[in-house]
Amino acid sequence: MHSHLRRARLAGLALLLPALVSAVVADRSTLAAGIQTYLAVGDSMAFGETDFSHNPSNADRGYVKGYADSLAAQNGGVRPNVIALGVDAETTTTFLNGGPQGDGTLSGHPAPQLNTNYTDPAMTQNGLFLAKIASETAAGHQISDVSVQLGANDLFVVANSSGFFGLSPADQQAKITQTFGTIQSNLTQLLTELRTQLPQANLVLLGYHNPFAADPSSPLAQVAGPAIQALNGLIAGDAAAFGARYVDTYTPFVGRELSDTLIASGNVHPTQAGYDLITAQMIQPVPEPSTLILLAGSFAGLIVTHRRSARKPKGV
Repeated sequence: MHSHLRRARLAGLALLLPALVSAVVADRSTLAAGIQTYLAVGDSMAFGETDFSHNPSNADRGYVKGYADSLAAQNGGVRPNVIALGVDAETTTTFLNGGPQGDGTLSGHPAPQLNTNYTDPAMTQNGLFLAKIASETAAGHQISDVSVQLGANDLFVVANSSGFFGLSPADQQAKITQTFGTIQSNLTQLLTELRTQLPQANLVLLGYHNPFAADPSSPLAQVAGPAIQALNGLIAGDAAAFGARYVDTYTPFVGRELSDTLIASGNVHPTQAGYDLITAQMIQPVPEPSTLILLAGSFAGLIVTHRRSARKPKGV
């Protein structure tokens, strides 16, 4: 009698397990069916700039497009809503406070008019970033992913300042060190805002490549390597401090600076192949959800326990 009841219970558990796992999968599908948003902020790299011949643009290109496509592949083909706010020539300071508006290529000033997401050219990227978070939240959309790439233009500003290359190496280093202090302060402000507004978002911080390794005649070639690697170290440290993932874009370009950037024509930006390299670094495998593993493990353990119990002598 007892043996018969135990067999019946086991049969019931065997039927129940697939049903519960299916319910979890269905629940995940329901969540996935909700509208998710990928928000990208930064400079011309985040804008997906190449040879300046494809502007204006909504910036859903370069690594932003590649990363959004990879998120779709993880979500049953459903692509996230992409809001890309990258601006040519943006520094960490102009990101927060704005600054002179220009064409982003000739003047070196931030150029929000090249990004069609800016309907008000007076709006700072930080202001629009916060406004988009508010509007997406109000619409019931989940901002699931955020990428940030800023800092390189801060270094360009100091390197292009009058008389920089006439300074002694010690004085050059002092100016660069001061700039790193500004970058750190500004990034801390941005990332604090971001984590306050979006504590659960998957946050990716991107470092920078060094195109000048293929252009030794450039005066920037002597300072670019150490400065960019120091900047990348700063960004990686911020990623660790704010629960983000740092993406190394320096290493993949080593030996490919000439083929995968436009530096041969004096342009530091990647080619499409270069942006594909960056996308490959951003993508990481998504493991099976622990919920399913725990469910299967718990019920498997329960079945084993019942089977052992059924083998015990009566009365023990």
